[in-house]
Amino acid sequence: MNHQNLMDAIDLSISEGVKRGILHLNQEGILTTDNQIRINGSNLVNFTSCSYLGLEHDVRLKNAAIAAVEKYGVQFSESRAYVSIGLYSELEELMSKIFGSQTIIAPTTTLAHLSAIPVILDSRDAVIADQQLHNSVLSGINVFRANWPIHFEVLRHNRIDLLFERIEVLQKTHDRVWYFADGVYSMFGDRCPSDEIFNLLNAYPSFHTYIDDAHSMSIMGKHGKGFILGERDIHDRMIVASSMAKAFATGGGILVLPNKEIARKIRACGAPFNSSGPLQPATLGAAVASAKIHLSEEIYALQAELVSRIKYANSLFKETSLPVISNFDSGIFFIGTSRSELAYIIMEKMMKRGFFLNIGVFPAVSKNHSGIRFTITVLQSYEQIEMMIMILNEVFLETLKEHQYTINQIYSAFKVVARLDDRPNGEFLS
Repeated sequence: MNHQNLMDAIDLSISEGVKRGILHLNQEGILTTDNQIRINGSNLVNFTSCSYLGLEHDVRLKNAAIAAVEKYGVQFSESRAYVSIGLYSELEELMSKIFGSQTIIAPTTTLAHLSAIPVILDSRDAVIADQQLHNSVLSGINVFRANWPIHFEVLRHNRIDLLFERIEVLQKTHDRVWYFADGVYSMFGDRCPSDEIFNLLNAYPSFHTYIDDAHSMSIMGKHGKGFILGERDIHDRMIVASSMAKAFATGGGILVLPNKEIARKIRACGAPFNSSGPLQPATLGAAVASAKIHLSEEIYALQAELVSRIKYANSLFKETSLPVISNFDSGIFFIGTSRSELAYIIMEKMMKRGFFLNIGVFPAVSKNHSGIRFTITVLQSYEQIEMMIMILNEVFLETLKEHQYTINQIYSAFKVVARLDDRPNGEFLS
């Protein structure tokens, strides 16, 4: 597929969703804690938010944002290469306490990738990217590849056995072998095999890894530091990127680094740190307030609330025919349809029934891996979760029948599917 064909395929996929009234929508009115979102004059129950802990409505974050605006104005328009307001250093100190390692704050997680990856790579390295790697990470790799030759290959999703084989081969001809992956994958909600990755880091001195753990920030681990580092210290050949724009409930990206020197070099040489605008005072103020909550015992009560809802959703799925394609404990759920046409139709029907979910279609997933994606948050009531799953099951089966498509065909399209009955007891985040 050449570039123009790729752009045409993406345009066709997204434009179909826009035409059907399920993509590129605008929210109307006031957002409150009742989990309602208003779109095109209709109130819908929202199952699309990545703010899993509902902290965007916390009065402490709101007051901190207002106080920062009163103190600094609505913006501080200076590159951080020259000067930063004091909230930046306060936030980075708090983040370093959360992660137990050096951190740098970036305006977005994407800009964090674009800052760090071109600095850490060298043309004598080999790069291996997981098949489901988030596009923002791939963009950082491609910035380097556009300017310097480097070995690059894509690994089948979560195939650590193949990663082991490739390290064995590539370390013979390259100085370092980098593996780029997500901690929790944004479409299917499954996790990377972290234990195996740490084992490989300990076994191979040439092996390095870069993990985007944005979707597990706040909802997992000690102080809410996520899945990869939740109960571990960062490895000295590992970099972790995370996000404050999801469950952390503010905005901006985080780089967690193993030592002061690499943090210094990325801050000095990462182009976006020298030329991009900073986070603005309101966001920084709210982020400081959120970080203080993460360093308190309160974060564990919030995590437990989310776990309870996720477990409840899983108990309901066992009573349906829905082909759940996910790891069952991340807050992200994906119902496979295989065909994108089925995903569009199901989404249209769910909006008419009063529920707002996401579709997962090309280019977010491959063409035969389309489906319905939704999230569980603490703002959703148990009644809302039960009603949504019941209606989704009804709409899903109705649509398959109308189009003479079967659940077995969906399982076949996804090839390897973690069925609910196969999950070990107690396999939930803690």
